[in-house]
Amino acid sequence: MKIPFIDIHTHHALDSEECISIRSWFLQDINWQNNFSVPFSAAIHPWHATKFSTEQISGMLLNLIKQPKLIAIGEIGLDKSCDVDYQIQKELFELQLRFAEDHQKPIIIHAVKSWNDLIVYLRRVKVPVILHGYSEGIELTKQLIDLGCYFSIGKLVLKITPRFLKAFQIIPPASLFLETDDSNVNICEIYQEVSKILDISLDELKIQINANFKTLFYPL
Repeated sequence: MKIPFIDIHTHHALDSEECISIRSWFLQDINWQNNFSVPFSAAIHPWHATKFSTEQISGMLLNLIKQPKLIAIGEIGLDKSCDVDYQIQKELFELQLRFAEDHQKPIIIHAVKSWNDLIVYLRRVKVPVILHGYSEGIELTKQLIDLGCYFSIGKLVLKITPRFLKAFQIIPPASLFLETDDSNVNICEIYQEVSKILDISLDELKIQINANFKTLFYPL
């Protein structure tokens, strides 16, 4: 039996026998008439924090949780590089984090220049955390490993910097996922590059990430 690739976070999902793609939706873009037949994640992105009232967001989240194929809430987080009011981003993040905890769903985090604030939340979060598009340095990585986070690595691994390489090499294999996000890079390329960096076979890497996926989303 072929071991599938797992793309844990993509905006261009093409699920197939060779690849399990976890499509990430902006919550407001979901057509509620869709019959979701494959696992997906969804949330209000921090870039869109000011577009909706708390009542609108709560209503969308209540519709979302009715979907049996929903496996994670995300991406949610904080982003200081955009021009969206940061306090409103925080309020949105807290609302969606509480929702994820109430319904025991893992969260997928979007973080830009906001780690000091996010770590405060991550120290007390009650659900599993996936850090999407991760590319930070070794000291922050050590802190996040100690907090039990999962790390999702994307296309930056194809041109990895020495700084990130050192951090990447200390990530526990049991905490690793790979992703394509909004890029047109094939997930196979990312897997191949990571297998070289970690000096393991492609099949070993696929087995590990499949095990991580089952542990996080489909525990016995």
